[in-house]
Amino acid sequence: ICYRVDCRQCGKYTWGGCGKHLSTLYASIDVGKHCMCRSWPGVVIPSTTNATNNNNNQQPATPVSGNQQSS
Repeated sequence: ICYRVDCRQCGKYTWGGCGKHLSTLYASIDVGKHCMCRSWPGVVIPSTTNATNNNNNQQPATPVSGNQQSS
């Protein structure tokens, strides 16, 4: 069984135990309170920075001029 542990390095929550129940344990911990000093094998960790950057970096489409010739 896997269980929540306080990380001694960062003070957030990490895990102990067998490692087979990490996705359930990860989901039970509030966002922003997960320790990343140790990996979470088998858990898909959403990247909030990529989602935010992708939405903010969209550029408007550039109109194509009809005067350009293709080669």
